[in-house]
Amino acid sequence: MRQMETKPLLVILAAGIGRRYGEEKQIAGAGPDGEWLLEYAIHDALAAGFTRVLLVIRAALREGLRQRLLPHLRGRGELHLVEQSAERIPAGCRLPAGRDRPLGTGHALWCCRHRLDGPFAVINADDFYGRGSFDLLAGHFRERAGPAMVGYRLEKTLSPHGGVNRGICRVDGRGDLSGIEEVIDIRRHGDMLRGRSSAGIETRLDPDAIVSMNCWGLLPDLLPDLEDGLIEFLQRAGTRDEYFLPDAIGRHLARTGQRLAVLRSEDEWLGLTYPQDRPRVAERLAAMHAAGLYRTPLWRPDGR
Repeated sequence: MRQMETKPLLVILAAGIGRRYGEEKQIAGAGPDGEWLLEYAIHDALAAGFTRVLLVIRAALREGLRQRLLPHLRGRGELHLVEQSAERIPAGCRLPAGRDRPLGTGHALWCCRHRLDGPFAVINADDFYGRGSFDLLAGHFRERAGPAMVGYRLEKTLSPHGGVNRGICRVDGRGDLSGIEEVIDIRRHGDMLRGRSSAGIETRLDPDAIVSMNCWGLLPDLLPDLEDGLIEFLQRAGTRDEYFLPDAIGRHLARTGQRLAVLRSEDEWLGLTYPQDRPRVAERLAAMHAAGLYRTPLWRPDGR
């Protein structure tokens, strides 16, 4: 079944606070000319056929993002900035007393719901997903009428500077998602990978396991369930709880019976989890530029 003809929208979640990283990861220079990771995502998505970019941001980042990104998108695509703030919640809801942190990725997407009028991809601002990942999503939107996620090999998503949390995916024979298990503090131990389940049980992990890195292809029919889940979350949330997008997607799939396609990527994932990650990320991006995968600087002086 072919998907709707609307050109897909790229949603970048850029409102988070990098507590482990210690500064604004969204605008940390990583490329040879100081490019941000979200700039590579925009560049690659435009090349794959996306025509609109929407960033979910904090108010403090608005002007810097607008000034930096508008020249790059001029003549190539639209840029929209939507603020995520704790005060933006469904009518009749209240914030937990003493809340001082963002409400999570599910709430971030809810904040831009009025602009989600067709197929859209959702990614993190502080991750590098690889050019092929956007080609996979664009191709999926052209050919299928259903949600998807880009999955990465676990071994390609680790940090040498500390443990990481990953959603380990179970994929059925049709290539659809059948479940995700959250495993925390995944690290190398010699030639093995180990992490802990949500119950605290240490487990050995397959380096080739497929993991979710919050790279989704979604449709507007998610939005009613997204809002219902947010309302329920706010009724029970404490001061530190977060409403996570994968939980909202899981709720939607369970209610509708839809299947979610897992698009396997062989691209290298890069991310800024710890401050020590930046030199390695910069080195890998520099190698990609040197190999001709990207121009240096990434954007031409004329904005293209």
